[in-house]
Amino acid sequence: MGRRDVNGKGFSTRCVHAGRTDEQPINPHIVPIYQTVNFEYDDFDHKVRVSEEEEPGYLYTRYGNPTIDALNAAVAALEGGEAAFSYASGMAAISAAVLALVQPGEHILASSIIYGGTYGLFTNHLNAFGIDVSFADVWDFDSVESAFKENTRILYIEPLMNPTLQVADLPRLAGMAEKRDVSVVVDNTFTPPYLFCPLAHGAALSLHSTTKFIGGHGDAVGGIVVGAREIMERMVKVGRVYGGVMSPFNAWLTLRGLRTLSIRLKQACANASAVAQYLEDHPKVNRVCYPGLDSHPQHGLAGHLLGDYGAMVAFDVKGGGLDTARTISDAFRVITSTVSLGEVDTVAAHPASSSHRTMSTEYRQKYGITDGLIRLSIGIEDAEDLIADLDQALANV
Repeated sequence: MGRRDVNGKGFSTRCVHAGRTDEQPINPHIVPIYQTVNFEYDDFDHKVRVSEEEEPGYLYTRYGNPTIDALNAAVAALEGGEAAFSYASGMAAISAAVLALVQPGEHILASSIIYGGTYGLFTNHLNAFGIDVSFADVWDFDSVESAFKENTRILYIEPLMNPTLQVADLPRLAGMAEKRDVSVVVDNTFTPPYLFCPLAHGAALSLHSTTKFIGGHGDAVGGIVVGAREIMERMVKVGRVYGGVMSPFNAWLTLRGLRTLSIRLKQACANASAVAQYLEDHPKVNRVCYPGLDSHPQHGLAGHLLGDYGAMVAFDVKGGGLDTARTISDAFRVITSTVSLGEVDTVAAHPASSSHRTMSTEYRQKYGITDGLIRLSIGIEDAEDLIADLDQALANV
């Protein structure tokens, strides 16, 4: 008798049970860590059959591992994809998507506002592969239309743009790409399933830095890509050949974190809403970026596309710049100033000096990534304590 069928069940139930199988002779309640490089075989011919993929089995952990496969199955199920493959980091996942879908002499069209590490990859490294990249303001559909080229192979976007939290109209953008046979690749890190499933809105691939909300505890670096089986076969080949695959231990930690994704995000989103409203009402705050606010220019679109408004909030202070951001960051007592996001605790980052430092000052200023902008990844603490910490920090400026 197989494991319980969780198809059609609620999201929280699927978070807890997805990825569990009964394929092993002894069925553990929790997926174990298969901390091994190699696997053994009944005999020489058995090894050959597994190597040639003539029958199921494992050859070498770079090629596959039961713990990693459990994570792949779980995230694919939550994203509504046919298959998934895990990588050593979010950037490894992004790089693999590019290498799987784009050939030398071809073109990527990317959103003007994206994670700075991705921007750095696109602007400083892909030219060595003969890959051309250009950027468009994806909220300006005429701009996107005119930016496609005959050799465009990927339209690359983030549903909530890092760090200013504009909302991408993925269904409309995917329709534009489909007419040109362009694959839409979505970095879904800010909007993991529970909030958004890009494949249901026309994306070819949905990818994550699992280091963030998927893992959720700040203890395991990783990335994952989800898509249809045919396109994922290409992703698997790139992962195996280039070698940037996730370790079994990090897969196990990530899978453990995934079990609580639903309840973590529910609490974090509620907290983010309270924090954003507090900041918007604060007399010293100049701008609050949060799609759950009525004042957000794409509040309606966010409400239509997303299951909730997310756990990310960004703000800057009236007349403030780098020195103001430094003063506020150093004054936090509950909130931690660091460079990542998506953890159980609330963390503050300064994009201009960390995640988006590879962008020129002029580029950052053009797109609202000011020297004073602080990005908050809201955790699961009591909202009252987060607001009190922000209040005392803002009192220093």
